[in-house]
Amino acid sequence: MSEAVGTNKGGLLLGLVIGGAVGAVASLLFAPKAGSELREDLSNTYRTLNDKTSKLASTVGQKTQEIVSSVCETTQDIAATASEKAKDIVSTVSEKSQEIGSKASDVIDKAKESKQLVAESLQAATSNSSHGSNNNQH
Repeated sequence: MSEAVGTNKGGLLLGLVIGGAVGAVASLLFAPKAGSELREDLSNTYRTLNDKTSKLASTVGQKTQEIVSSVCETTQDIAATASEKAKDIVSTVSEKSQEIGSKASDVIDKAKESKQLVAESLQAATSNSSHGSNNNQH
């Protein structure tokens, strides 16, 4: 909102300067004066306008530099924050990946152990049933 107010003030100031210049030139041209007086008044008005325009241009240049500096600083701050957040995310993802890998490895080891236990149980059951059927036949 302050940028809009600043822009409106600059436009108003420029309008006042141009309006003043047009009014001054018109009053000089329509005033009953001798040619040399008219030329001197026009010359003075031109110098005044030139000075005001130079000051206005200088002010606009300074404000522009301030805005550019502010935007640059803000952009650098945003970039630094984004970089830090990205590093945090990468670190978190890496930690979670390691945790998941470790848990997956544990699950795989337990599955292998369970498979081994089931195989041993089946083998024992098969052995027992074949021994039991042999005992029934004798």
